[in-house]
Amino acid sequence: MIIAIPASADKTDALIDERFGRCPFFCFYNNQTASHTFKKNDLKDAPGGVGLQVAEFLANNGVSRVFAVEIGPKAEGVLKQMKIKINPVDAGQTVANVINMLNH
Repeated sequence: MIIAIPASADKTDALIDERFGRCPFFCFYNNQTASHTFKKNDLKDAPGGVGLQVAEFLANNGVSRVFAVEIGPKAEGVLKQMKIKINPVDAGQTVANVINMLNH
């Protein structure tokens, strides 16, 4: 399963970015291979409808779950339509915190 985590930088010790659609990076973590990769969020500066576009971007990258501090209602609706499970996390967590939680 591929899990997406909005990240403030492209490293695992980065904080989870509280701006789901406008985060600078997404960490894609594969829990079957215990590997991760970061992809730049080229949609973060789009004028509008960012959450919807990001939801499609995640679906196109095979994401099954998202761990995020907050997701807007429109993006949440699209994620649910695409069968992507949403898991809330507390602000101040790092990407590594979520990965470690998934491995235990």
